[in-house]
Amino acid sequence: MARKSKHSMKGQTEQEFAVIGLGRFGASLARRLEEMGHATLGVDSNMAWVQAISDDITSAIALDATNEDALQEVDIASFGTVIIAMADDFETSALVTTYLKGLGVARVICLAKSHRHRSILLRIGADQVIVSDEDSGMRLAETLAAPNLLERVLLDAEHSLAELKAPSSLVAQPVSSLARHDVSVLLIQRPDRLLPSPHAETRLEQGDTLFVVGQREKLLEIASLP
Repeated sequence: MARKSKHSMKGQTEQEFAVIGLGRFGASLARRLEEMGHATLGVDSNMAWVQAISDDITSAIALDATNEDALQEVDIASFGTVIIAMADDFETSALVTTYLKGLGVARVICLAKSHRHRSILLRIGADQVIVSDEDSGMRLAETLAAPNLLERVLLDAEHSLAELKAPSSLVAQPVSSLARHDVSVLLIQRPDRLLPSPHAETRLEQGDTLFVVGQREKLLEIASLP
């Protein structure tokens, strides 16, 4: 086992992630999570892929993920979320999924090539399965890092239309408070009614769902608020 590390891997929190499989999807996912401020461990048996990413993420380790003892050595169970990004190797994905759930990993997300594989992985314990031709590594990273973000539609290279939960820190704040993020609120959905084109003085309430438009990075800032 070889390891490239910038920080100690002790004291993991739920906002630290492990990515097993550093191919195109896994590498883009790991890099994007790190860019968004989350410590990320990358794991792959391919030393070249490990070396290629080692300077970009918190830690990169070369090991065989089908070796349960090796996974325990890197304390994989301390990560709240582990993503298995090996859609081309269904057998390995299934085996590693069972290992991770057996070790007590709270959330295991798998990449799959077909809906049939997705169904099987869910039955053996995966908490979420992404079909590889439906999602990108960067999109998954943004979803994991910004849990308030429910849906996003790209409008152009920089701007998006997003549906997101109103962060608790913005409850009781006026709609105008989002202007400092250069974001426009198009609609507020409440359990009992819709508020289209809400007035700037309308105050946000707990449970509000916001439909907003703005630059992608600005939307992610809001979706990442506590």
